[in-house]
Amino acid sequence: MSPYSIILMLFTLAGLVMTIWGWVIIARGKQTLRWPSVEGAIEQSSASSEENDILPKIVFTYRVGDHRYQRELALPGGSGVTPDFAESYVKKYPEGTKVRVHYNPEQPDHATIEPGLARDDWLVFAVGIAATVLGGLFLVFGGNWH
Repeated sequence: MSPYSIILMLFTLAGLVMTIWGWVIIARGKQTLRWPSVEGAIEQSSASSEENDILPKIVFTYRVGDHRYQRELALPGGSGVTPDFAESYVKKYPEGTKVRVHYNPEQPDHATIEPGLARDDWLVFAVGIAATVLGGLFLVFGGNWH
């Protein structure tokens, strides 16, 4: 087996793992749409935090039964995040605003105020498929290119 074939197999395997990981991300995002919801409130809304000066810090609280929970909105980091992005979230979720909180019925401390898929959730899945297909094609048809 040539080093070329080994590299292509590893590339294809990495693409397959990435595809599975992307599928899990998409499935989890869709699952939040079926979670029950309660009214909550924005407790903190700032354009940056001590941990991260690019992403906004949005903290919300909610009650499920007799328990009060506090969560921070999980936002994906990335190279496309701009100061305008953080400001848009601060405007969207000002402190004191009432919000609909979707929580996991099996783990009520897991919750979100933005259920469903995030804008780029499909990206990991798409890149994984592309890598798997390209790696597979080069393995099958590229045997004479090394």
